[in-house]
Parts: sequence; C-alpha cells; structure tokens
Amino acid sequence: MRTAAIIFEGGPRAENPLQETLTGLRHAVTLDTVAKFCAAGLDQVVLATNHPALAEAAARLGARIFDTRGDRFHFGRSLVQVVRESGADAVIYLSGAALPLIGQEEIAWIRDALHRDEPTVVVNNVQSVDLVAWRPASRLERVDPPENDNILGWRLRDTGMERVLLPNSAAVNFDLDTPTDYLILALSGKGGPRAQAALRAAGWSDARLRAAADVLAAELPEVALIGRVGSAIMEHFNRNLPVRLRVFSEERGMKALGREAAGLVRSVVGDLIEDLGPERFFARLGETCDAAFFDTRVLFANRGRRVSEWDRFQSDLGNVEQIGDPFVRAFTRAALECPIPVVLGGHSVVAGGLWVLADRAIALRGGPMRF
Repeated sequence: MRTAAIIFEGGPRAENPLQETLTGLRHAVTLDTVAKFCAAGLDQVVLATNHPALAEAAARLGARIFDTRGDRFHFGRSLVQVVRESGADAVIYLSGAALPLIGQEEIAWIRDALHRDEPTVVVNNVQSVDLVAWRPASRLERVDPPENDNILGWRLRDTGMERVLLPNSAAVNFDLDTPTDYLILALSGKGGPRAQAALRAAGWSDARLRAAADVLAAELPEVALIGRVGSAIMEHFNRNLPVRLRVFSEERGMKALGREAAGLVRSVVGDLIEDLGPERFFARLGETCDAAFFDTRVLFANRGRRVSEWDRFQSDLGNVEQIGDPFVRAFTRAALECPIPVVLGGHSVVAGGLWVLADRAIALRGGPMRF
C-alpha cells in the first residue's frame, strides 16, 4: 500500500510584525512535521504551499512541493490534484500547524488503521478535523471539493467509508491557532527543534500561563474553564488530577454550525460580563477560583460582536495598549488585574492546549492520581 502524507501550509503575506512572528512559528512547526513524516518511511511526503522559502526548506528535508501560488486557490480542488499526482493508495492529510506533538507512535497507528478491509477514514476529531487519513485515496473524487478542511472528514464518511477516531491524547487534540497555543507549546518543551528555537526567539512572556499551569499540579485547586469546553478534557482531569473544575461551557461547534458567521452566538457568561462589567466579574472569579482558562472567542462573538484578529491576539498576549476595541481592551485589562492567573486564548485553552498543560501537571506530580 503506497501511503502519502500531504501537508498544506500557506496564506497571505504578513501585514504586521505580529503576523510575521506567527508565520515564522507556523513555518518552523511545519518543517518539524515534514521531518517527522519523512522519518516515518512513507512512500511520499508532499508540502502544498505558496511560500517559496518554506518550500525550499521542506524540499531539502525530502518533501515534494506542490506550488499553490495563484489568484484562485481553492483548498478542495488543490487537494484533489495533489492526491492524483501522488499516485498513492492511502493519504494522510493535515495542515502545517496541526498536531505539532504528533509522533511516530501516532503515525504508525494511523497507518495500521488504514489497513482495514473496508474503506476507512481516520480523523482526530469528529466535529472539526485537523487530520484526515483515508483509503482508498481515490474516494476523494466522490466528494464535492470543500472550501476548507473542517468538513473533509464528514464528506469522506458520507461516501460510505468507515470512520475511525484516533485515541484521545495531547498529541491528537492540540493544534496551533493563537499566540497562547504557541506559548503552551513552548512551556511543554515538546514538538520539534525548529519550533522550540523559533518560540525562544519570539520572546513572548509566559508568566500568566506558567502560573496558571502550576496551579493544575497543586492539591485540590479550584479551576475555572470558560468557553467551548468538551467532555473529553473534563474526563482527562477527573481521571488523573485532584482538581475541582468549575465549568462554564457554551457554544460548542459555533463555527462548524455557522452560528458565529450568522451572528447567532449567545453567551450567558458574556451577558454577565456586560451586566457586571469586566472588573466586577473578575473580582468575583478571583474569590472562587485559583486559576482560570478562558476561551474568549465565545465572548468576542456574543450577540453578533465582531473582534479583529489583531485585537484577539493582542488580548491573548496581554498587550492592553495595542487593543483597539474598547470592550476587549477593558476586558483584557481586568483579566490581567484579576488576583488569580487568567489564561486568555481560543478554543485550545479549554481543549487540546489544556490537555498539554494537564499532562505537564501529571508529570510534575509524579504520575496520575491514585484512587
């Protein structure tokens, strides 16, 4: 069985220093991922990109390059073309910043799963995937080429393929989207050497993150999880750490269901912050918890609110004076002044990134909690 790994990493040119830093970090992670798949003994590793310097570096590692430069890039149609040109029987697809902790164990598991007799699609997540692997590769020809990879797993499954879910772990749940995600990767000390070197060069402060992460290793701390919190991360905590969770879970699937785009997001926590004001909200939170992990994207989309990427990311980093939106600026300032460490970020801070931090806490405690 000829197996190809196909990695997509591209996008527009960076328009400001923060975007330049994030692009450099993504490229470093992408090259580490290319190196991992090249070392796995696959028949072919393909990088689809519109960044020439990244393409040159990946080619030196042994990847074949598919150039996506052009005015009319379409993810689904490009993927079909790459798969055709690869001549592979089975395909493992992921984006460059997806699953930075994936290792040879996970790659081997995926390859074994693709050896099933029936047509099979392997995904790391049911709702919105970061990795999709399938056999036969030609089954992609039966689906309407998607605009992005979020629904690729669903469309392949709808052709009659057996869906297999990768076993839950930090390696298959953690992906990179926000500055906080990269800070979590840096704190973990894991990933690849290129990513860790780029993270050190970024020079971002991890003080709040480190303080909150250390709380997770304490005995019976009270920890708030706010945002799109799923059951898997709660179960991971309950099985392994003596942590009392205060969970405020809202709007899971808001992107996949189109609720954010349609302005339909409704957040009780968001309304409470509006009613109390950010200062009083965080004062109350500080009275009840020892640390908090806040997926702010639900709040920032509440009742049709639109917050720019710039303001979201500056909020994550705690750069209050760089934030243009008055509400986001006041919210971020109040979070920084909270008497407990509050980690701000996207979905990952209550999902895959939090899983990485939980595993760090388990290691600091010398192993899982004993019953």
